[in-house]
Amino acid sequence: MCNAADVTHLPIEAWTEESFDRLIAVNLKSPFFLIKDLLPLFSPHSSIILVGSVSAYIGHDNATVYGAAKAGLLSYTRGLTHELKDRGIRVNGLSPGPTVTNAFAPLGPERQAALYEELRRTVPLHRLGTTTEMAKAAVYLASDESTYTAGTVLRVDGGIGELAY
Repeated sequence: MCNAADVTHLPIEAWTEESFDRLIAVNLKSPFFLIKDLLPLFSPHSSIILVGSVSAYIGHDNATVYGAAKAGLLSYTRGLTHELKDRGIRVNGLSPGPTVTNAFAPLGPERQAALYEELRRTVPLHRLGTTTEMAKAAVYLASDESTYTAGTVLRVDGGIGELAY
């Protein structure tokens, strides 16, 4: 499971070439080369899960670069499924919506709580996802229960990727 992310969100005027390159390197380049380097270790019937984001599907404040990188990462599910099909390796994506994690901890408890409340209001189910819900979705994609699932992206996003907010 590839789940590294640079979650930098900035307005277009604040991006530098260096910050752009760093985000792309973490979110798009690193997972590709990690998979490439680990290929000799994958056996037939292996399952690779790429963790994207609902930001790949929707536009929202200061997320242009992050969303583009996550869209590219989720595109790997199709390309790698094709490239690795003869090896029997399945590749799928997991696309979380707003989820309570420690990603915003550096903002401090007050700003983090305000941000979570703002995100909660955008989700059609009126709540944020949990890490347990994301883990259950990943377990499904990795398990024998999904052996006929390949090249797809499972959205676990409370409906935000399908409905306007």
